[in-house]
Amino acid sequence: MIQRIQTLFLFAATVLSGLMMTGDLLLLNNNTGTIFSLAFTGLGESDGDPVQRLWPLTIIIAVVPLLTLAAVFLYKNRSLQMRVTMIALMLSLGTVLLGAYYVYMFDRKIDVTIMWKVKSIFPLVSAILAWLAYRGILKDEILVKSYDRLR
Repeated sequence: MIQRIQTLFLFAATVLSGLMMTGDLLLLNNNTGTIFSLAFTGLGESDGDPVQRLWPLTIIIAVVPLLTLAAVFLYKNRSLQMRVTMIALMLSLGTVLLGAYYVYMFDRKIDVTIMWKVKSIFPLVSAILAWLAYRGILKDEILVKSYDRLR
């Protein structure tokens, strides 16, 4: 149902979450001039040498666009669509928290300064879009139940 606003929110969340799989999410600069990047594949030097693979973050970043895209096509089963959307919302927030945890732990090992990129806010925007889609799905569900009550 492409005409529903929640479908547009879910598509936007899918695109933003999918864009997180490309490029760097943020850059970390230490005092010696070495620049590290936090990306989909993990934490590494900016020239591509991996320092540490961050599998939990990689898995979450890969699952969120799949869930939001699947939620678009679950329009016939609104209760399942609401659950899948809520899981995508929680995983988007989990991406923010897990990324902050990894940056904090790396900062404790090596003193770094964070150079923010636009992609670092994509998980938060994706979570907001998933919440807006959830609200739209909930409104549809309430409307359908009210019509069932009138029969």
